[in-house]
Amino acid sequence: MIKPRDQFLREIYEVDPDNNAYMIEVALDSYADIFSEWDPAPFKRRDLDPDLEVYLEAGAEDIPQRYSIELCFILPSGSRDNQAEVEFLTGLRNSFAFKTYQLRKEIKKDNHLVLRYIVMGFVLLWFGTTFPRYLVEGTATSIAVEGIFIGGWVFLWEAVSLFFFTNRELYIKHRTYQRLQHAPVIFRETGGYS
Repeated sequence: MIKPRDQFLREIYEVDPDNNAYMIEVALDSYADIFSEWDPAPFKRRDLDPDLEVYLEAGAEDIPQRYSIELCFILPSGSRDNQAEVEFLTGLRNSFAFKTYQLRKEIKKDNHLVLRYIVMGFVLLWFGTTFPRYLVEGTATSIAVEGIFIGGWVFLWEAVSLFFFTNRELYIKHRTYQRLQHAPVIFRETGGYS
């Protein structure tokens, strides 16, 4: 029995009869439509077209991880070129590989920041609880101690926020790009499978 969510997905996305994967279909006028027209690099190093990238990301995020996906590029009849397909497939994979690399670097940088914020937060809280007993009581001392406590809690909150909210989005995006990078890619002409 097909679940309602699965039925809804089948209404939006075609399913490849050969491997039962959901197909994210893209109609192209030519192979060059895959990549940004503003990037002069060779296709194997060129950036993806920004609109196409957003569309592929949205499709990969729509389809739950438990289902396989494949990317299907549909070209006008009579325009397929096997050599061009190899070149463009390499460029597509390289683009997603580079994006996952960039996200890994960003996640690593954020994780270092989380660690720094935690250390700073606990140092300030420790300082705020330990040293006031050695200081002369007064309004200025009280304000300084409160400021130290507030600073400690702000650092800890920033660590929590970065780890649970910002990093979560980066991990999701990283997983999406990896999924797109490893998804099978097929090229077909209008009106047929190949």
